[in-house]
This record gives sequence, C-alpha cells and structure tokens, in this order.
Amino acid sequence: MARIRAVTFDLWNTLLTSIPGAVEIRSRFWREVIVERGLDIHEDLLHGTLSMLPTRFDEEWRAGHQYGPTEALADCFTAFGDRIDVDDRAALADAFESASFALEVAPVDDAADVLSAAVADGVAVGVVSDTALATGRHLRTFLDAHGILQHVTFAAFSDEVGVYKPDPVIFRAALDGLGIDDPTTVAHVGDLRRTDVAGARAMGMSTVRFRGVVDDPEDGTEADHVIDRLADLPQVLGLV
Repeated sequence: MARIRAVTFDLWNTLLTSIPGAVEIRSRFWREVIVERGLDIHEDLLHGTLSMLPTRFDEEWRAGHQYGPTEALADCFTAFGDRIDVDDRAALADAFESASFALEVAPVDDAADVLSAAVADGVAVGVVSDTALATGRHLRTFLDAHGILQHVTFAAFSDEVGVYKPDPVIFRAALDGLGIDDPTTVAHVGDLRRTDVAGARAMGMSTVRFRGVVDDPEDGTEADHVIDRLADLPQVLGLV
C-alpha cells in the first residue's frame, strides 16, 4: 500500500452519531409557528407529515436522487395544502432551518483524537458525507462543537457537491479539496459498503469499514480493513 497522504471520513456513524428525536425537535419548532400564526394544522397531521420524511429520504438516497430541505418542505407543504399561504411557508421554512441546528448529536469515541493525530503525522484529513435534512452548513457546526472540524482540511457534502456516494464526483471533490492527485495515497473510512467502500474503491482509494457504531448488514464488497474502534485506524493504515 502506498504511503497514506490523506484520510477521508464519512460523517454519520463514523465521526458523529445522531441521537433519536429529530421528528420531535422539528415538530416543536413548527408547533410554535402553527400556534403563533393560528394555522389549522392539528397534531396528527403535523407529526405524520414530519414522520414520513426519513422514509422519503431513504428512498431517494438509495435511488441517487437528491432529497434535502427543499424537497422535504415541498412534500410537507403539499400535505398541508390550502391550510397555509406563502407567508406561512416562509415562516415554516425558517423554523425548519433553525430546527436542523438544534438536532442532538454525539461524537464517536476517539474521533477528535484520531484526526488530530493524523494531522500531527502530516496526513491531511477530509470528510466525504451524504447529507439529508441537515445540510453541510448544519453539519459543520456539529463537527465544530465536538472539536473535530478544526482538524479537517476539506469537507465534501452531498448537498453542496450535488451527488451522493458512491458517485465518484463527490470523492473527486474531496481529493481536489485536499490537493491530492493520486487516490491510491488516500484511505477512506466509513460504515457502509454500498456508499463508502464501493465508492472509494472505485476511485482506487484504500478502504476501511468502521463498525463501531453500526455493523452494516447489507451485502457488498468488504473493505480492505474492518475496525471496531477509530483508535485502531493509525495501526491498520501504517501511520504508527
């Protein structure tokens, strides 16, 4: 294996984990708008509409179709029908944006320390992440809050690049951002075979599947290395 010059990381279930409760948080933010504006949106409609979004995202994500806040809001507003007007839509969109900053996340064990050690060893660090209803601008604040962003040279988020993994475009965006011409000198770390392993391998990158949070149950080609702790990454990549 060529000397590793850079390591890119998936975000969800690799560097950060999402604490359940996103639907409830968005419901709370929208409920404030509904009450303030006197909208005829009862609790069942509110909760049911927001609850459908994770399934809609998963369907579109697997199909390779972008599904973010714009598409999610369009689906919700269709469900609300003539109960809302243009000004209501604007208020709900603003609240949806604010709610995404209020989501609860936690760092994966050793994430900040492993990235810091890589940088100290002269290895550039990048992020290659699919985004859902929380976009790159939200995710950067979470990474920053947990002491991770300071070690990241460049982050390629799907909502900003325009494609999901395993599309080579998002991996190429990360490599370009890191100033790396030779993908064989880069390792990618992520939790999913279909997106992380397949996408990075097609680029010629070394692959590491991290199963310390979720052990991917789906079929697919296995990574070059499989680890249960991020702390084991420097050893498997020959950085120590």
